[in-house]
Amino acid sequence: MPIENSVSISPLRQSPASVGDPSGSISFNAEWQKTAEEELNETPENLKQEVFALRQMVQNDTSLNVLEDDAFLLRFLRARKFDSKKAFHMLQRYYLMKLKCPELFSCPAPSECSKVFDLQAQNMLQERDQLGRRVYIIRMDFFDSNVVTIDDIFRTNMLALEQIVREPETQIAGIVLILDMAGLSLQHAKFFTPYYAKKMVELVQETFPLRFKGFHIVNEPFYFDAVMAVLKPFLKEKIRKRIFLHGSDVSALHGFVSVDILPSEYGGNAGNFDNRAWYMQLLSEEEYFKNLVKFGYKIDTEGDK
Repeated sequence: MPIENSVSISPLRQSPASVGDPSGSISFNAEWQKTAEEELNETPENLKQEVFALRQMVQNDTSLNVLEDDAFLLRFLRARKFDSKKAFHMLQRYYLMKLKCPELFSCPAPSECSKVFDLQAQNMLQERDQLGRRVYIIRMDFFDSNVVTIDDIFRTNMLALEQIVREPETQIAGIVLILDMAGLSLQHAKFFTPYYAKKMVELVQETFPLRFKGFHIVNEPFYFDAVMAVLKPFLKEKIRKRIFLHGSDVSALHGFVSVDILPSEYGGNAGNFDNRAWYMQLLSEEEYFKNLVKFGYKIDTEGDK
């Protein structure tokens, strides 16, 4: 089966890259610059103009305390294809989400998440796929409700997203999620209640500044249609078209994500599923994540928002 879109982007460093100054002097190679311009309308002129406009909007919202450097603002501009007004609305929703539902969307310190990572249920693959996208795998069967809560899992997923959104390459190429539903049981039912389903969809569609490029469901049970029935009322058509159900045929996944980066459990050549390297990377950024709590809306503005 042909790889999705049959277009590849050269592999890049995994560490966050310098974004450069607002004049448009960014640190990407020519391929990435071309992709950013074609898909996101990112040109030197637009970059300078829209960063300035977004910074002005942020400064005018006196109840909001955010980083105003280019690197932070650009993640929202790229998520909204350099429309500063839409980017500002997303930035507002991003911080309101954290204010109103901290139990789900506040970002924990990595050192607080060891019990979740010990379950080997979540992993950000170390290599990008053939389109330069990050790939995140969630294995439902490995979540033990006796050890972690659904809130723990939500917040650990937020930790993963907050790490990779710092990568300019990921802001451009986006992320693909693989959800392994093997072993789905009643203990997992709370994940798909209307409340949690709505929160997940809001995060993906309107709130988090990343491009969610694909959702690949594998090993889903026959009754997964009931789960989709809960999700569909909240989904926009664009996101619906990015959901793929593969059943137990993991080889179908290979038409979208290269076997070279997939774990052996999914027919790949990258060894066994193991999130320890990913967790160590997060732990090395402990201070960064602790500092995130300094930013956002002031508590006394909650009633006004």
